[in-house]
Amino acid sequence: MLTSTCFLAASSFLALSMAAPIPKPVERRGGMAFSKYTVFGGDGTTLQGWPSQNQWWPFEDLWDANLEILRTSCTQYPGSPQNNDENEIAAIKQAIIEVSGESGLSKEYILASMMQESKGCVRAPTTNYGVRNPGLMQSFNGKATCNEGGFTTPCPDSTIKQMVSEGVGLGLEFGLTQALGQAGCDDVSKYYKAARIYNSGSLPQGGNLGSGIATHCYSTDIANRLVGWTSQSSACQEGTIGSVGGSNVAFGGSDYSNGNGNGNGNSNTPEPTTTPTITEPPAAVKTPEVEPPKAETPKVEPPKAETPKEQTPKPVNAPTSEKAPGAAANCKSWYAVKKGDDCSATGISFERLRTLNTQLDSNCSNLWAEYSYCIDA
Repeated sequence: MLTSTCFLAASSFLALSMAAPIPKPVERRGGMAFSKYTVFGGDGTTLQGWPSQNQWWPFEDLWDANLEILRTSCTQYPGSPQNNDENEIAAIKQAIIEVSGESGLSKEYILASMMQESKGCVRAPTTNYGVRNPGLMQSFNGKATCNEGGFTTPCPDSTIKQMVSEGVGLGLEFGLTQALGQAGCDDVSKYYKAARIYNSGSLPQGGNLGSGIATHCYSTDIANRLVGWTSQSSACQEGTIGSVGGSNVAFGGSDYSNGNGNGNGNSNTPEPTTTPTITEPPAAVKTPEVEPPKAETPKVEPPKAETPKEQTPKPVNAPTSEKAPGAAANCKSWYAVKKGDDCSATGISFERLRTLNTQLDSNCSNLWAEYSYCIDA
């Protein structure tokens, strides 16, 4: 089997044209410094400007930074479920600590993934487009939820822990642990690559974590969450992040390995100093979802990255393939989505497309190939 190191892969990628990420200053709120968003492009390595693990905020600081969102995040969902109470929030924290110990996965990474998936709402809804994605982590074929056929209030501690366990992959065929195994390397980029796999089911061809299918900003959002960004909205642009290359300028965040920086100490393990090897990761299948899908193990052939899409859609009066869920009942014209299409390929504005196809999410991350979408009614 052909092997190489993540270091070598990153070095060869540096020959490409790069756009430096733009680090922004931090703002202080209540004594805690909150990071502003930095757009990270490229392959997730520190050689391309991504944060090292020593620059991740310690768990307690990340937890404190996200508390305000944890207390208010449930109202974003249909039906406005009750926001987390203080006991539920305490149970989430305890679950992350316990599951981290059981799985060996860092608390910081589990917390960042949870905030990306559900903003930490224990009553987050379950999506199901062939694969069930419930709970705090929107896990792959998980069982634990406090929002199915009605809201469970309060959400039991045991259910909260099961949500976190399932997202990490304990007792399931796929989760964060399995995604890390498919990342194919041992440096810090494995976490950013695994985030992409967890979201879309595979790594994009060419290595740029913002290209290919699914939620293009997912990996850079995770990296930002790990260094203190907490906002509800990302500064990353879904339509352009795939063309942003890595930077040979190192990320300027604080180093917490000796308890320095904005935090209260170090809860991270330094990156390995040995040269890791990389094996070709098995492809994983991901079923689309509203709040990004989880991967189905293994395989999706990633689309050929960076090739221009057809600029002129070919509408038809009757759908030529199965109708997409949520398509307008009185539709007059349809567009059959091809592999590699995004929402712009339909030839109408994204706002109009979502009006005519109500199951599309705000990031166009669940546009299904080989389905017909309404483009006129």
